[in-house]
Amino acid sequence: MWTTVCLQDPALSHRAAHHSSYSPSAVNQHRNSVIVHSKASFAAILAASNSDTDVLTAFQEGLRPARVALADFCSRTVADFFRKNLLTTTTAGDNQLALEPLDYACTGGRRKKQATFTSGHTPYILERTDVWSTNEEVHVMLRARLTNNTTAAVNGKNMQDSNNTNGNGEVEQASSKLLNGCLGPQNASFVSQAMNHIACVVAQTRLRSRLEQLQAVAFIADGSILPRKSGANNAPMASPPAVPCQAPSDSKMKQTLQVDLGSLRRFLLTAPSVAQDASSTMFEITGMVVPKGITLVAGGGYHGKSTILRAIAAGVYDKVPGDGREFCVTVPETTSIRAEDGRYVQNCNISAFISNLPTPPGVKETVDTTHFSTNEASGSTSQAANVVEAIEMGAKVFLVDEDVSAANFMARDGRMRALVMDESITPLLYRVNGMYQSLGISCIVVVGGVGDWLDVPDQVILMNKYVASDATKKAASISYQFSHGHVQYAGKGLVHQLEWDRKGTPFARRPTDGFLKQFEPATSAISLLDGGHAISIHPVDTGDDDDATMTDVTVLDDDDDGYIDLSRSEQLMGKKPQLYACGQCVLWLIREAQAHPGVGMSELLSKLDATIDNKGMLEVFTANSPLDLTKSSHWVNLLAASGFAFRPRKYEIGQAFYRMRGIKLEHIPEEEDAEEERIRKEAERRKRELAELWAKRRPNSVNDPAEQ
Repeated sequence: MWTTVCLQDPALSHRAAHHSSYSPSAVNQHRNSVIVHSKASFAAILAASNSDTDVLTAFQEGLRPARVALADFCSRTVADFFRKNLLTTTTAGDNQLALEPLDYACTGGRRKKQATFTSGHTPYILERTDVWSTNEEVHVMLRARLTNNTTAAVNGKNMQDSNNTNGNGEVEQASSKLLNGCLGPQNASFVSQAMNHIACVVAQTRLRSRLEQLQAVAFIADGSILPRKSGANNAPMASPPAVPCQAPSDSKMKQTLQVDLGSLRRFLLTAPSVAQDASSTMFEITGMVVPKGITLVAGGGYHGKSTILRAIAAGVYDKVPGDGREFCVTVPETTSIRAEDGRYVQNCNISAFISNLPTPPGVKETVDTTHFSTNEASGSTSQAANVVEAIEMGAKVFLVDEDVSAANFMARDGRMRALVMDESITPLLYRVNGMYQSLGISCIVVVGGVGDWLDVPDQVILMNKYVASDATKKAASISYQFSHGHVQYAGKGLVHQLEWDRKGTPFARRPTDGFLKQFEPATSAISLLDGGHAISIHPVDTGDDDDATMTDVTVLDDDDDGYIDLSRSEQLMGKKPQLYACGQCVLWLIREAQAHPGVGMSELLSKLDATIDNKGMLEVFTANSPLDLTKSSHWVNLLAASGFAFRPRKYEIGQAFYRMRGIKLEHIPEEEDAEEERIRKEAERRKRELAELWAKRRPNSVNDPAEQ
C-alpha cells in the first residue's frame, strides 16, 4: 500500500561531525542514514473493507480540511507508535536498521514524555513538513539508519546512494511494513478513529465559517472544558474541579448553531451538546456566540476571565478530539494584542495612539510618530505598534488582556486627565469604538479594574466563579450613573468615543532595497535561540563547502541584526517547529519583496498563505529546488534544527517580520481616491467653521480681561 523512496540525509552527518557530544562511532552511524519518503493513496489508507465505500465518499466531502486532518491523524499515530517503541529496529541484511521520526536526533535521542490525550506535539491541527497530504495521497517522512557501526562503515555508500536499489531496497521494505502496520485498514480501530478525527476537524471549520453569517467573531460550545492542566501542559483540566462552560441562559448570546456535515456526520463520535437522529447530516450544537463589536470580559481575580480569552485565541486553530475546546471557534482574522517592552519598531505610524512625544531640552525637532522607530519600545509604544501592524496585516478581531497590557495605553480616568493635561497617549479605550465603526475591527477586552471601559462595549460577559453571565444591561446602567463620558476630549467628541482619525491608518510598508541586499534568502540560515523563544536570521558564506551553510556565519554591522523575539507571541502555539517556520517564511517574504518591489507586506503575506494552501509547507523550504529536497540548504538546516516545521499563521509570520532587528521599512505611497479626497476636504471645511465660531464666541465676563 505504501510506496517508498530514499533520499540522502546530509543533515545528520553534519550534526555528528560538528558536535563534540557525538562519538566517532556515532559519526559513522549518522553518516549512514537516509530519509525515507513514503506515500499512499487516501483510498488505500481509509478502505476498511472493499464494501465500505461510504468512508472514502465521506472523506472526499470534507475537501481540504479533511485532507489536512487525515495527515495530522497519521502523524499522531506514527508518533504514538514511536513513543511506545522508542525506536523500531529491524534486520536489513547483516545490519540492524533503525527507523525514527525526523525530530528524534534533534532531541539528542531523548524523547520527552507527552500527554496521553494527544499523539502530537500540540493539541492543534497544524500542517507539517514531515507528514502532509496532496490532492490524492498522504506523504510520510522518516529517518532510517544502520545501528551496526562496523558494517555501516562498509555499506555506507549504499545507504547514501539513493540510486542504488540494492542498498535501499531493504530500507524501503522495512519502512513500508512499518507504515502498513500502524497506518492501515488492518488496524481495526484505525479507520473509525481517523474518521472521527476528520469529522471533528471539518465540523470546526464549518462552525467557524458560520460566524460571519451570524455577525459574530467567536463561539464557545456548552460543555467545553477551557482551563488547561497546567501552564506547561495543554491537556484539559479534569472536571471537577474544572467547570464546563455554559452560555448565559437569559442572553441573546446563547444560540444553537447548525452545520451540514453530509456523510461525515455519522463518523462524529465526540460532541458535547445535543444528540441528533443518527440518519441526519446536520450537526447541531448550543453555546455562547460572541457578536461583532466591542465585548468586555469582566470579573474578579481568578474567576476565569483570561481563561476564556485564551480559549478564544486558540479558536483560530482546529483541535483534536478530547481537547475540551474542540467546538470553541474564532474567525481566522483574530490576533492577540499586548505590550512588549523592548521590542524593535521600524517606521510605524502610531500617531492614532501616540503623538507630541517630549524631546530633550534644546532639541527643536519633534518626534514624528507617523514614522516612529525605536530599538527599545516602551510598553505603550510597543502595544500601539502591535495594534497598527495588526491593522496593516488585515486583522479584524483584537484580543486584549489588561494583565499583559500597558496601563497608560489602556485607559485614563477623569481625575488623571485633570491632573496631566499634556498627555502624549490616546488610550485604546478612546479608540475602540472608532476602529469598529470605521475599520470594522472588533475587540474582546478582559478588564477587572478600570470602570471607564463600561462606557464603550456592545456586550459584557461577567465571569463569576468560572460561570459566565450576560451583564450588558447592568454595565450600561452603571455607566449611566458614574460615567464621565460627557466630557469632551480636545473638542473631538465624547471622551470614550473618538472617531478614527484617517491619518492614523497604517501605510502599506515594504523592506528597503538596502535591507534586501543585506539579507539574501539563498545565503541565509536560521538558528533557534533562547530555549526556542527567539530565532536569528543570519547570512552565511557558502563557499565551496556543502556544510558551510551551518557554520560559517558572516558578521553583520550590528550584533543584534536578524534577531527575532517571539516569546510574547501568544498565538504561536506550535512551539519550536512553528517558530522555526516563521523564520523560513520571513526569508520567503524577503525573496518575494526583491522580486516585487511595489508590493506591500500585507499583500505578500496573503500571497504566502495562498502558496502554502496550493503547494504545501515544503514549498517555503524548497522554492529554489522543488524537485530535489537534498539540494535545498534550508531543508537541510531544518532537519538539523528541529526535524520538521509546523505551518504558522500569516499574523505570526508578520509579527516575526516586523520584529526582525535591523530591518528597514519604507512606506508605499497610496493614491487618494475621489471619495477619500471628498471626506478629507469636508473635514477641513468643518474644522475651519469651528475655528471661526470659536473666534467669534461671546466674551466671557469672568475669564476675559476685556470684560473686567
